[in-house]
Amino acid sequence: MILSKKMQTIGVSPTLVLNARAQEMRAQGKDVISFAVGEPHYGTPQVIVDAAIRALQQGRTRYGVAGGGSKLRALIAEKLRGDNGLVYAPEAIVVGIGAKEILFHTLLAMLNPGDEVIVPAPYWVSYSDQIIAAGGVPVVVPGTFRCVPAAFDAYVTPKTVALIINSPNNPTGYVLTPEELDALSAFARRHPQLWLILDEIYEYLAFDRPHESLLQRAPDLMERAIIVNGFSKGFAMTGWRVGYAAGPTSIISIIRNLQSHSSTCIPTFIEDAACVALEYGRKLLESDIRALGEQRLVAYELGQCLHPLKPEGAFYLWCDVRAFAASGVQFAEMLLEEHNVIVVPGEAFGCAGFVRCSFALSRDHLEKGMARIRKAIG
Repeated sequence: MILSKKMQTIGVSPTLVLNARAQEMRAQGKDVISFAVGEPHYGTPQVIVDAAIRALQQGRTRYGVAGGGSKLRALIAEKLRGDNGLVYAPEAIVVGIGAKEILFHTLLAMLNPGDEVIVPAPYWVSYSDQIIAAGGVPVVVPGTFRCVPAAFDAYVTPKTVALIINSPNNPTGYVLTPEELDALSAFARRHPQLWLILDEIYEYLAFDRPHESLLQRAPDLMERAIIVNGFSKGFAMTGWRVGYAAGPTSIISIIRNLQSHSSTCIPTFIEDAACVALEYGRKLLESDIRALGEQRLVAYELGQCLHPLKPEGAFYLWCDVRAFAASGVQFAEMLLEEHNVIVVPGEAFGCAGFVRCSFALSRDHLEKGMARIRKAIG
């Protein structure tokens, strides 16, 4: 039987594989500490859960609208105006099954076969595979562990159509500074043919300085920029799968059309819960996020043996393990097989010799897991 050659090059998400592995080992009775999971350790606020239950009881179980209902899109527009100072009409917003789906549909709407997308490394694990699945070619800028727009020029070719930027960043935890944002704006103006895909999913998890969107400083770029965001991180709604994009209606309408032939819509009862989340806004999880910011400092100190970057946002330590193993994969395998600790190899993020460790764990598990790692490296 003939299968798609392109799709056979796509691997499964390594973070999901490791999360499944952790659950499997626990089911076998093993005491596993997983630093792999990309979600907060605290639960969805009860007021959001109650809204979903209420909607279900009221019969909100039928098809919704492709791209999101009018109320939800209007509330997202209010959020963008209030949090980010950006004005988008509800028609310029599309909602889907998580920011991951939104990003994938954005690439499908944007790319023609052979088009190139610049991806600074280390990058979120799904960027490169999604680009390939959409018919494009990921052009990886070797890791500098911060956004260095001056380095991007050398990677622009006649086939380049887009650049993906993620801040606060997964996996390194950097948050773009005003100077970096200005340098990024200058790069974009030097290359007016490029789309800018701005992944801001960790927006509320910026600890040392508030997140600032590129478009707040460079509104002239709005007509060729797509903001991708969602509810997973800022509202602890990872399993609810609600993401959105805001951008020019020319591409937003294509994304909405794609959804009508793929996932159709997000469930209406989840729409209602998402509306409640937006009505409360970022204050809903302020105390949890503040505590997470404090835990980041504890994790950074506990993890000094792994030479981590100090995270400014998100909830990860990006650690250099080249002194302990030939690769991040080898180091991760050793921890898993000999110490029941799961970390994500840096190879999944485009950087060999590193690992990513989430610090969004209970304090007990964080301390216990780091103690095992210290023991493993002697």
